[in-house]
Amino acid sequence: MEQLNWTVECVAFVIMIGLSVVVGLYYGCVQGKQNTVSEYLLGGRHMAVLPITMSLITSQLSGISLLGIPSEVYSYGTQYLIFTIDYVICSYIIIYIYLPVFYELQSVSVFEYLELRFDSKIRGFLSIIYAISVILHVPVVIYVPAMAFSYVTGLNLYYFTLIICGICIFYTTIGGLKAVVWTDAIQSFFTAVSIIIVIVLGLIRIGGFNNMITANQESDRIEFFRMDLDPFLRNTFWTSGIGMSFTLISHMAIHASSVQRFVALPTFNEARKSLIFFAFGMGVIKLFSGMTGLLIYATYKDCDPTLANYIDNDKHIVPFYIVDVASKIPGTTGLFIAGVVSAALSSMSAQLNTLSGTIYEDLIVKTMNVKPSDLTASIIIKFTVVVIGVICTFLVYMIEKMNGIIQVSISLNSVTIGAVISVFTLGITFPRANSRGVMYGMLSSIVIMVWIVSGAQIAMYNGELKFVKKNVSIAGCPDNVHFRNHSEFSGLYRMNADVYVNPNVNKIFTLSYMHYNTIGTIIALVVGIVVSLMFPTEQNIDPKLLAPCIRKCMYLKNSTKTKCEANKTEEYQLVSQNTKL
Repeated sequence: MEQLNWTVECVAFVIMIGLSVVVGLYYGCVQGKQNTVSEYLLGGRHMAVLPITMSLITSQLSGISLLGIPSEVYSYGTQYLIFTIDYVICSYIIIYIYLPVFYELQSVSVFEYLELRFDSKIRGFLSIIYAISVILHVPVVIYVPAMAFSYVTGLNLYYFTLIICGICIFYTTIGGLKAVVWTDAIQSFFTAVSIIIVIVLGLIRIGGFNNMITANQESDRIEFFRMDLDPFLRNTFWTSGIGMSFTLISHMAIHASSVQRFVALPTFNEARKSLIFFAFGMGVIKLFSGMTGLLIYATYKDCDPTLANYIDNDKHIVPFYIVDVASKIPGTTGLFIAGVVSAALSSMSAQLNTLSGTIYEDLIVKTMNVKPSDLTASIIIKFTVVVIGVICTFLVYMIEKMNGIIQVSISLNSVTIGAVISVFTLGITFPRANSRGVMYGMLSSIVIMVWIVSGAQIAMYNGELKFVKKNVSIAGCPDNVHFRNHSEFSGLYRMNADVYVNPNVNKIFTLSYMHYNTIGTIIALVVGIVVSLMFPTEQNIDPKLLAPCIRKCMYLKNSTKTKCEANKTEEYQLVSQNTKL
């Protein structure tokens, strides 16, 4: 019987992997060979709303959410989930400020905007920053499902990493955006089904929804309105609500992968619909992931698996739970792991496809100052996919040394998110911003955030910075269990309700990780605006490079030639660079 269960688990997993490979082969070898830049990167600009939306959701979801959010809620409560209301606010901002500008440009690379608005140096620099951020983020995305698969099957984590990364690189390389989008759509099915099955089985296990809520209320895990303004508390209404809004704008409005998919739709109205469905879908899945965390606590409220020494740390809490709850139903564990791996493959393939286009358009073509033939361009882009994929695969080995899935992911992304948001925001909303200002703003943000993030990670790695988790119990554990010690805080002092820290650690390193994006963005915006005003330059800005609301305030119709003339947009001229905003 056990052998049969194992066979069924493997079949469920292999089916998902096999479908991904088949789709890649179909779009790479059967339905055209994706040998033009437009076909490979934008699907010929004839994609449909449903697959694009599913691709957006799956590529942005990743295993970080499926495994990281339940672990976060189990350990620290539900306050983190308050950010889901940001999806509504951010969608409104994106539709009226960012999306119209990028959709009208119809560029293969979102960074082309920066050359039109500022200059080629800004475009090249931010393309490099984007490449670095992707290379830092993808290993986290891959490590999470590899860890889960390794725990469930016993297979070496690094062997599994090589297998799934190899498969992802393969179908992304030969199939282009169409393969990425349709594999994302297929993989989203596995992801959604796995989440639903886990929740249903979990509710059955604990006796229903009311029991889940009661258990978590008694342990103070359910909290959404912790209104303390202290920025050094790990999670509050303000750290989650404000901090994550910058993350969402980065991922939904100006992330090269998201913009690439919006541009691939034939009309702006369809792009807008896709964004709305994308935001709704992400919000629902994040809430369901949080619900999984509540179910895990309700299941183990009397015997914490970490203290009972069943698992090494909280990173393994979800795989442990899946095996415990779902293993009696053949195929369920395999389906869940397939869902987690699907989310990871979707994120990695989307990032590889977009980054390869960015490197080709913004670095290779601009540096060579030559426009290769479509066939040559396709070969260059595909080769770039392979190289970046291999680099990301080997960086997975570094992620294992870091603690806290959600915190690691947000922290690494925060090094560059503030800089990226500021450049596009200044360009779109502040007509007097110039290349000197945005460059100084970017550099200031990156330098300061590298200092803060690296300082915090080093302090945590050395045991000089620790966070207070919600209470757990071992009262219901079996008598023969060898218990692990609780978190050791000796030598540290309690800075606030959430943080223990060594007196020698700089206080800025204890700043809530949720505020990293807030601080990085504010620094870049302030420096960018101040420097631009101190060193003004004469600019002839095409109004299509500004948000519609800014155009109405600052421009009058004119036939003056501008840098965006090639896009056949309506021409305007700036009335005066000295006009006060």
